[in-house]
Amino acid sequence: MSSRKTFCLSAALAALLSPAFAQSPEDVTRAEFPFDKAVLVQGLGNPFQIRVGLDGWLWVTERTAGRLVRVNPENGTLQSAHEFELPEITSGAQTGVMGFAFHPDFGNGSNQVFVCLTYEDEARTDPTRPDNDDPYHDIFNKVVRLDYDEATGRLSNQTDVLTGIPANNDHNSGRMEIGPDGMIYLTVGDMGHNQLVNWCRPIEAQTLPTADQLGAEDYFAYQGKVLRLNLDGSIPDDNPEIEGVRSHIFSYGHRNPQGIAFAPDGTLYSNEHGPDTDDEINRITAGGNYGWPHVAGQQDDHFYVYAEWSEASEPCDQLEWVGPSKTIPESVP
Repeated sequence: MSSRKTFCLSAALAALLSPAFAQSPEDVTRAEFPFDKAVLVQGLGNPFQIRVGLDGWLWVTERTAGRLVRVNPENGTLQSAHEFELPEITSGAQTGVMGFAFHPDFGNGSNQVFVCLTYEDEARTDPTRPDNDDPYHDIFNKVVRLDYDEATGRLSNQTDVLTGIPANNDHNSGRMEIGPDGMIYLTVGDMGHNQLVNWCRPIEAQTLPTADQLGAEDYFAYQGKVLRLNLDGSIPDDNPEIEGVRSHIFSYGHRNPQGIAFAPDGTLYSNEHGPDTDDEINRITAGGNYGWPHVAGQQDDHFYVYAEWSEASEPCDQLEWVGPSKTIPESVP
């Protein structure tokens, strides 16, 4: 995928994105006119999440360019609101500056923005990558908070909210929403384990943290989860208690949830990539287990085969990885 993409916006969509525009399921009808597409701004570095600010401008994170920018929807004028420091390794991976969300009281005295991004943490080591020569051994994701100055259009005072979130070259997810309850919801993928270059690494989407791990701020088990956190990064008192432990985890058993959204009635939905087919739209509930890696799509035993490459009876790295729609070697359970 090119690191530079052209960002297009239809003239019709621009009108719909007005802050004054509100829509409910009853309002949705089939369009009786074609949409017109025009280039609004180009040269962005993998635009990842787009929101409309109270100023009517589009706010866009550039995943690989490491910026959060503001774009005038009328003429494409672009202003950089903040430039983040990213590890060099992010340029060739699915890491970088990802999801962001406005403070629930943005514009009413709390002009703050929350952003999920990748960083290098010298105080931590991914337990699956203990070798210091491994470029990902100390790469993690975090949520930060920044203050917005309306007069300058700039963000400043970057403050860590939650650090040590698992990161990898694949399946970081990183989508963020502020819920009707004022909490931060963040998707964390399964790190692309058990496939492609990570095919000998086991999937941890069913792994849950222990109380001791949480006490040590060890969040390795947050892979393949949807997190829910207070605005200060702490664990909400009403988060689900799963197998006797209350953590930031709201739901688990996810592969790569790349989008989340709240319906008008407060229901949380996510969309999730399947392994070869079997993409999913899920209704996310507190404490829910969404099956990965044991279930993809519907629980129907069609097409998808879960091969546990890391449990092969011969060295995994000496085998040839094949996708879940192919014939799995006899040595792989």
